[in-house]
Amino acid sequence: MKLDITEELQNYLDAKGRVVLNACPGGGKTTAIAQKIINLEKEYKSTYGNHSGIACLSFTNAAKDEINLTYNELNGQSLHYPHQVSTIDSFINTYITLPFYYLLERNFARPQILENNKRLDSFWKTKYKNNKGQLVDGLKNPMNSFKAKTNRSMYYQYLPSEIRLEPDGSYSVNGNAPSADKVDMAVFKKYCEYIKKWQFEKGLITTNDSAYIALRLLKKNPRISKWLVKRFPHIIVDEAQDNSLMQHQIFEELNKQGLKNIEFIGDPYQSLYEFRDANPQLFLEKYNHEDYQGLDLSYNRRSPQRIIDCFSLLRPVAERTIKSACKTDLNESLMIYRYKTNDRGEIINNFELYCNGKGYQKLKVVVRGNSVRNKMLGRDAQQKPWHNQLAYDLITAKIEYDDNNLKDAINIARNIIITLENQGLDFSEFGHLRAKLKTDFLFNAHIIKFVEGLPELSHTVEQWSDLCPAYVKKALNLDFDINFGLKKTSKFFLKSTRTEPVSHHFNRVDIEKTSSLTTVHQVKGKTLDAILIFFDERNHASNINFRDLEPDNEHFIKEKKRIIYVAMSRPKHLLAMAFPEKITEAQLKEKFGKDISIINIE
Repeated sequence: MKLDITEELQNYLDAKGRVVLNACPGGGKTTAIAQKIINLEKEYKSTYGNHSGIACLSFTNAAKDEINLTYNELNGQSLHYPHQVSTIDSFINTYITLPFYYLLERNFARPQILENNKRLDSFWKTKYKNNKGQLVDGLKNPMNSFKAKTNRSMYYQYLPSEIRLEPDGSYSVNGNAPSADKVDMAVFKKYCEYIKKWQFEKGLITTNDSAYIALRLLKKNPRISKWLVKRFPHIIVDEAQDNSLMQHQIFEELNKQGLKNIEFIGDPYQSLYEFRDANPQLFLEKYNHEDYQGLDLSYNRRSPQRIIDCFSLLRPVAERTIKSACKTDLNESLMIYRYKTNDRGEIINNFELYCNGKGYQKLKVVVRGNSVRNKMLGRDAQQKPWHNQLAYDLITAKIEYDDNNLKDAINIARNIIITLENQGLDFSEFGHLRAKLKTDFLFNAHIIKFVEGLPELSHTVEQWSDLCPAYVKKALNLDFDINFGLKKTSKFFLKSTRTEPVSHHFNRVDIEKTSSLTTVHQVKGKTLDAILIFFDERNHASNINFRDLEPDNEHFIKEKKRIIYVAMSRPKHLLAMAFPEKITEAQLKEKFGKDISIINIE
């Protein structure tokens, strides 16, 4: 790979100390990081020896892998010790939380990081007999002692999985303060303290818990910071627009203890992880702060100017400064579809046929989130035939496997098999066993064989309700029977459904199997030949609509507009969008210009 060194790129490669690089979409951020690491390697070996290196941290595994791949393409070899490319979460867990956890908790089980916070909610659930002798759902003590103002357990208003520790030691509900109208604040604090004390003693910690623990450890034990600074005297933080306040404070603590070289690289317009406490404003504050050297990559090497101008509609007029530096412009007009509710499948087929004819191999159809994706795939079934959640999990595993989403299928089935093959495991034991078996190749082969043999969803609901439990018992060699609890009828289960194929309600319905349909989060950071973005029909706070295609007047644009920005900035050649037919051709031309191609599916 030959690197085109521009003045902006050279400024970044030469920069040392505290650096913030604001990189536009397609600006060559990943290539710049990889080249910076290459440039620093020899210098750091002569200065620090063979045991100190560069830590390059990114937000996701996909971004981390992209850096490793680009480094290999530029340097002809893989990055190796003492340097490291890792996710931020993994770095914090590996170098701070897990090795030094004992300094925080004296009485604790071996800590593990939970992959799914929702598992915390299941620990306190139990069954008991009421006054009528009926077996009903309830909560273990002392969870019932924490009452909301309705005199109902606080658990039902604020689930344990939603409770977070903030950097100042206070508690929140997914980052928000609880309502004083609903709960007494003193009782809420005791409730949170009980949950976190139990978690920390059991060693069951969330990613947010791990960051909080790491920050406390660094503040209480400066020697950890000093050791870490010696081990990694240069830290590069990729996708830094997605860092949380806690993560920023961890890096600031390292600064205080001698870290002289730290770089934050990202694009605040591409911050998509507010549900993980991402705060792009913190990135902007550093970019504008006198203690940091703010630099830019403002030339887009990916897209022609017409695509850049389209996603720049979301930026204030004064900030529409991104220029195209792409070397291949195929003169594709913006493609706009106008759809009715039931013809989205036809639009996708039309888009894919067009792209295939043009030779565009890297293409995606994206929607706002998994709920919309599942609806388009026919996976949002309203029918609920079974009492047992196991039935729905097995169907999901089967669908993911059939759709070649092997990783998702294995993850779902792993939990199912461990639960069924190891009856009586408590919450902590289950987590440790799952972590151990995750890298067991023989067990993973066992999982694949199990999912592969699940009864086909072409069977009727009634047939499948008999065939599947029998298959699971035999395949896993269980010594007990499984009962899905097929309902007779209910609000969410029509009697006629019993004789209909499972696939009519739990499989793709209006779109033939296609690997192109995904969410914006899944294409973040990727370069595509073409993309089709579906905009929603209904106006809702969480939906992306035609009216969202403009900057927010007073503040930095909200996350749902950043979702549009990310999606629009992926393609090299063709940007296509689908709007409900209520958006007129006149409105479309006023927004995007007269040179767009408008397609109405008949």
